[in-house]
Amino acid sequence: MLAAVIAASEGKTLYDTKCAQCHGKDGVAKPPGRGSKNFNDPAFQSTWSNDAIAAITSEGKGKMPGYRSKLTPAQIQAVAAHVKTLGAPK
Repeated sequence: MLAAVIAASEGKTLYDTKCAQCHGKDGVAKPPGRGSKNFNDPAFQSTWSNDAIAAITSEGKGKMPGYRSKLTPAQIQAVAAHVKTLGAPK
């Protein structure tokens, strides 16, 4: 459990610096990310697994570039873990 907390914490920092400009800090897509999923949407959260999020983060999709050459696999998993927290009830 502690590893998941650490992963989500590191993932938040990476997400805020690499992803939030398009996907929003709260998971709601901004204009540059138009057409992408809202990560805080319960439908997104219930159908997308950490591994699926990590795969798109790694490989890219549409106009989003892949991050496999910029982030380690562990960092990509940490970003995915953070994305899964965006749909958590506050």
